[in-house]
Amino acid sequence: MNPYPHIIRTDGTCGGRPRIDGTRIEVSTIAAYIKQGVTIEELAHYYPSVRPAQILAAAAYFHDNREEIEAFLEERSRMYEEGRALQQERLKVGVAA
Repeated sequence: MNPYPHIIRTDGTCGGRPRIDGTRIEVSTIAAYIKQGVTIEELAHYYPSVRPAQILAAAAYFHDNREEIEAFLEERSRMYEEGRALQQERLKVGVAA
């Protein structure tokens, strides 16, 4: 039996990362909110088409697989910062030209 009945992985959807079934909302997205202190009730308000049980399943998956999700969040943050630095560098070059 799947311990996370509302969480699925599908090759070709969201990079195969775990997500809430029937949505493109990744567990990592829910995890990022949880890490910021957003409550399950607030998340249910942000995502009215998602049932609280689905959000709780994503939270449980995050807590049970913290290393996997944290590694992805760190990688995504690193890639964002690299892209931001590259954009800033391009703007500097564009201004100087």
